[in-house]
Amino acid sequence: MSELFQPISADQLIAWVFSELDTRESVFGIPRKHFFSPREDDRFRTTAFSHPLETPFGPAAGPHSQMAQNIVAAWLCGARYIELKTVQTLDVLDVPKPCIDMEDEGYNVEWSQELKVYQSFDEYLRAWVLIHALHHKLGFPGDSPGIVFNLSVGYDLEGIHRPNMQWFLDQMQDCSAYKPTLIDQVARFYPAVRELDIPDCLSDNVTLSTMHGCPPEEIESISTYLLRERKLHTLVKCNPTLLGPERVRGLLNDQLGYRDVVVPDAAFEHDLKYADAIPMLRNLSNVARDCGLEFGVKLSNTLEVENSRAVFDAAEKTMYLSGRALHTITVNLAHDLADEFDGRLPMSFSAGANCFNAPALLGAGMQTVTVCSDLLKTGGYLRLLQYIETVDEAFARVGATSIEEFIDRSAGAGNAAGDTPAAARFNLGRYAEQARHDPQYTKSTFDTAHTKTSRELGLFDCIEAPCVDECPVNQNVPQYMKAVRDGDVEDALRIVRADNPIACILGRVCDHLCEQTCVRSHLDEPVAIRDVKRFIMDHEQGRPTEEPPKHAGSKVAIIGAGPGGMAAAYELAKAGLDVDVFEQHAYAGGMVSGAVPEYRLPMAIFDQDFKQLLELGVTFHFGMRAGQDFSIAQLRRDGFEHIAIMVGAQLSKMLGLEGEDCDGVFDALKFLRRAREGHVIDYGQHVGVIGAGDTAMD
Repeated sequence: MSELFQPISADQLIAWVFSELDTRESVFGIPRKHFFSPREDDRFRTTAFSHPLETPFGPAAGPHSQMAQNIVAAWLCGARYIELKTVQTLDVLDVPKPCIDMEDEGYNVEWSQELKVYQSFDEYLRAWVLIHALHHKLGFPGDSPGIVFNLSVGYDLEGIHRPNMQWFLDQMQDCSAYKPTLIDQVARFYPAVRELDIPDCLSDNVTLSTMHGCPPEEIESISTYLLRERKLHTLVKCNPTLLGPERVRGLLNDQLGYRDVVVPDAAFEHDLKYADAIPMLRNLSNVARDCGLEFGVKLSNTLEVENSRAVFDAAEKTMYLSGRALHTITVNLAHDLADEFDGRLPMSFSAGANCFNAPALLGAGMQTVTVCSDLLKTGGYLRLLQYIETVDEAFARVGATSIEEFIDRSAGAGNAAGDTPAAARFNLGRYAEQARHDPQYTKSTFDTAHTKTSRELGLFDCIEAPCVDECPVNQNVPQYMKAVRDGDVEDALRIVRADNPIACILGRVCDHLCEQTCVRSHLDEPVAIRDVKRFIMDHEQGRPTEEPPKHAGSKVAIIGAGPGGMAAAYELAKAGLDVDVFEQHAYAGGMVSGAVPEYRLPMAIFDQDFKQLLELGVTFHFGMRAGQDFSIAQLRRDGFEHIAIMVGAQLSKMLGLEGEDCDGVFDALKFLRRAREGHVIDYGQHVGVIGAGDTAMD
């Protein structure tokens, strides 16, 4: 399989879109019920560069905005401000693979376009025409979609003046030479496209993306050219290093706890300095005003750090940080710039944006919010729908009918003068302070290092959930979760009992390592798998049990009545064998019923599982110690054809310290068993417990 992008033909793409929509009610696998359907009274409607925007959200310039199908998929899920992937004159690059790692915070070693310049234009034109056609076919309100394509170009003025880049800019501003052919191709599947007024100008605005280390004079020269010569509304993408080494490292390493991330001195030495940036931005604002255009900043670029990720080639000495680790840094940079320009510098935000902070970002005056790292996680483009939901809910809570009202009302007493830019500055300052302490952005809050499965990666790997891989009995977690979600507790009980003999016990005391692998942790926190199982099994009480199977005649002896012995007895009895269990203690359950306190596992819950065994005809022999009260040979003589030894591992972990075998020093498990069995224990007046885990708490 080639590592290079090979765009499919326009005919293939168009046929794919319309045939799938007509036959399956989906596009690119996204069900129609999950398409974002705009309304004319949506509170979050806004504008960008005087163009209407149905939402202020979209993909950041990157892997989600390179191909036409990427852009269309994002639009279907609610993206309306599309930052097209950066195009440069050097369009034949050797991109190291893998180049992106998004396990938690994001890292990349290369983010460049992987298409030729003319191919990029083809992809953007296809997306433009398809979105207009789909807007009409889906019956969305308005004569045209409220969408903005934001160009992204780099990386120096000389390159932008090259013929391929000049041709690209010409076509993006006037695609009339190529649009009719594409409309003819779309019309074969959707004839009504011929009646639509699809603008020839794909974009009249641009974000300048420059290399790390680009001098301010070069940035100013490129931006001036784009404004004066190209008549493009212009944003300059700024680097987070503008905050300076002390503040960047203080936030990233100290306050947020990303202590393993090293930002080299060189990153600050060669990047644009704050003292140089401010006059440059003022000059460009004046140029834009003279041209009757808009000028602002895009916050922010990725942060240059040392490569420490095993997934990348060791030859790559530098990688670039994105995602939630960058959010607090960029918010604080935005606050500084807002204060510097009295809230009059337009800003587009992209640094660790997600559905939870989207309302705060809009309330802080960010005109548009774009995202990349978040969309590279589970759910992909569909995650955008929750951005819209949370923003709409936040607007409703304060009674806002527009973004401006939301800014004003969010400021509360901080907007006594009724000045929206001032209110946005107030909100931004408050949020910048909050973000420095918000657990959502600290390293230790999320543990996402376990969601990759050890299974060999196959073509259909996604059909197996990592929680199932992690579960020792491969419990069908997604299936019983779905049954609960659908309100079918009976089916959930059937699914759980099908492969879990002691589900009531495990609903209380399982160590639930499955939750460490839950892909939901890439959004907020794991699904409460164990608690849902507990909920299911709590509904089993009082229900009739299954009929005992017909006995096959074979006799099986099981030594040990702990969880393993109980599970073995359940499965063997269900298979029709005669099962006898021999246990040295006076009760079943092993460590579960002998050492786990009743507040954690009530005996009534344990008995619920134990009763299943009795009803299946399993016979228990208590007070029978192997080697003392019976032997393997004796069991053979008694007619047991098979013997399963399930004695468990009941030794405590010791510290290896002198004196730990003295009187008054208790082995934790022995202590808990004696307490559970009701023995009188003389432990004195003052007790010290070594450890602070579950056993110590018990």
